[in-house]
Amino acid sequence: MRFLHCPLTLLFVMLLNVPRPAEAVAAATKTSPVKLRIAYAAPIGVMAPIWMAAESGALKAQGLDVELVLVEARAAIAALLAREIDALEISAPGIIPAGIAGGDITMVAGLLNKMIFSFHAAKEIKSAEQLRGKVIGSDRVGTASDYGGRISMSLLGLKPESDVASVLRIGGTNLLWPALQTGQIAAAPLTPPQSFKADSLGFNRLVTTYHLPYQNIGIVVRKSEVEPRSEAWAKLLRATREAIRRWYGDPKLAREVLMKYTKEKDPEMLQKTYDFFTKQAGFNEDLTITDQGIAQILNFLASTVLPAAKGASPKQFYDMRILEKIAR
Repeated sequence: MRFLHCPLTLLFVMLLNVPRPAEAVAAATKTSPVKLRIAYAAPIGVMAPIWMAAESGALKAQGLDVELVLVEARAAIAALLAREIDALEISAPGIIPAGIAGGDITMVAGLLNKMIFSFHAAKEIKSAEQLRGKVIGSDRVGTASDYGGRISMSLLGLKPESDVASVLRIGGTNLLWPALQTGQIAAAPLTPPQSFKADSLGFNRLVTTYHLPYQNIGIVVRKSEVEPRSEAWAKLLRATREAIRRWYGDPKLAREVLMKYTKEKDPEMLQKTYDFFTKQAGFNEDLTITDQGIAQILNFLASTVLPAAKGASPKQFYDMRILEKIAR
């Protein structure tokens, strides 16, 4: 081994042991998880896929270090555009106004393609006619709850601009439910588990929207970053797909996840919520996005609060490249 004392030979041996650039990147990828800050728009059952991805270990298995944060729907899009978060779990009505205005935003995966709002009224209100002149609860214009409320009132033959005293824009279903309980509002759109609690306490379910085509929650990112960060998004979508599989295959974990993030402790409510998102409105394992669901939203918004939605194509609001990447 005396040849190692030769300076040139020693340098040559050292160079052989230095990883080449590609090898160095691969090694770093194995040891350094990709950090992402991901928001969900409400602490309600529909947001379960990203919670399952975190709690089942699916994100970690894909080499992702994810911080999950709650950002209410009314502020979520602004947070994404301001780069305060990297990705967002939200439904299509939330992104359409920003998309039409040219915002740097797009949906890369659809996690649920069914509508889940029911419209509940105070115990003494048993018909749509009795809502006339009353105060209705909703969220900021353009949010999913606003859309759900408008659709519900349309199904009941009511117009929010003329048939009720006012629309009190309180927030999402997790805020509307307490307001309905305390009598601040006469009716509101709710989703599970709050809708089941309303049923059990005698609040009147006047109509449901379950039969309507709809693009519900999906993974939303900045449009300009779809290609530059495609590897990170591919990992995220693989983890989310695995999480949805785990939702169906591990009911016990699913109920535990619902309890942790929704703060619901009633076993009956947890079971009803799990059953709803398993049988009534099942999460979408193939992560596809529905043109019909987005078109329904565009048509309704164009005829009510967003005339600029008229003539817009559903394809303006989503990007399939990451789904195609993980399918290969």
